[in-house]
Amino acid sequence: MVKFLHTADWHLGIKYKQLGDKAQQARNIRLKTVENLVKTAQEENVDFILISGDLFDSNQVDRTLVSAISQIFRDISPIPIYLLPGNHDPLGRDSLFNDPVWEKLDNLTIFTEPEPFDHGNVTIYPCPVSQKKSKDDPTQWINAQDNTNISIGLAHGNLQVGFIDDANFPIDPDRTTLSGLDYLALGEWHSLFEQRDSNGIIRTIYPGTPETTKFGEDASGQAVIIEIDAPNSPPQITPIDVGTLSWQKEEKEINSLADVQYLESELNNIPNPENNVILLKVKGVTDQDTISYLAQLEYDYQDKFMQLQIVMDELYLKPNLLELKALIPEGAVVNQTFEALMALMKTQPETQDYSDITPERTREIFAQLQDKDVLEGLSPEILNRAFLLMYQMIKEAS
Repeated sequence: MVKFLHTADWHLGIKYKQLGDKAQQARNIRLKTVENLVKTAQEENVDFILISGDLFDSNQVDRTLVSAISQIFRDISPIPIYLLPGNHDPLGRDSLFNDPVWEKLDNLTIFTEPEPFDHGNVTIYPCPVSQKKSKDDPTQWINAQDNTNISIGLAHGNLQVGFIDDANFPIDPDRTTLSGLDYLALGEWHSLFEQRDSNGIIRTIYPGTPETTKFGEDASGQAVIIEIDAPNSPPQITPIDVGTLSWQKEEKEINSLADVQYLESELNNIPNPENNVILLKVKGVTDQDTISYLAQLEYDYQDKFMQLQIVMDELYLKPNLLELKALIPEGAVVNQTFEALMALMKTQPETQDYSDITPERTREIFAQLQDKDVLEGLSPEILNRAFLLMYQMIKEAS
């Protein structure tokens, strides 16, 4: 039996340009996250740790990170750590893995050649990366069919399952079956992903990055504990949540001051706001007071969150009637819809000011409406909402 931690894509030293002056704070959190991750491995009493590529974001990161990580590795000795260079930190003349500090760590093995490596009853088949790009499958050399040990592949690349057309370091999705592997530990994808073999058994896994790097990495912030009882046994997989930062991208409809105040209450209810990166895209039609309140909200909350960005490209100032009419092309179908809406607004005292259509034209439009029930149950709120939505659509189209 073997029990190990599989992790990847630490990307230490990532620039985080989108976070501005909070970038260093986010990098510090990232470093703390991986420190906690290896401590978890220690607490779980694993036999070893596998890191399948991209420990560093590049080979040009601050060299102080090398010292920091070497100390973290030293602190969990004697647990062995098996490390694979990835396409962000490939082997080469400028590789950070050439630093002599690594040679002082008795519990660290940096794989530099694609050749089998034995750890007790386990054979690891590492596929180290020595360049940033390649169209070759790095796992193609692996042949564990006759191995009586538990066989584990360790690689960094893109599994060919239809997500990426022109993939860098393409990997055959049937590699575990083709090469006789009990488990394939992959890195490159930043969200947790599991691939079943031809028998329906999950033997191939991307654990994802332990700390989210950008929006869209919905299953990130994780690692996995793997247990394999014997050769050919199905791996037992236990995902563990380790990430600190939360990246949220949302859309909100804003048409009134009340909408913004509700949004503010939602922001105030977010736990640990300092660990949240939030991108809010707001859309709608509203008045100047609401737009000003929203802009002030972004300013007031910028220090409360790791980052709060409010995009208002599709938030429009409530128009007057003449402005709206000027946006409508003559003869367009929307023109007829606009007239019908104006006629309906004429029926409500609270919305009559929006409409300058004549009583004669109003009667003509009502005569053309086949569904007389359309007039039943209309409220000023519904008509006003329809007016604002129509303006929003016309504004976006123009």
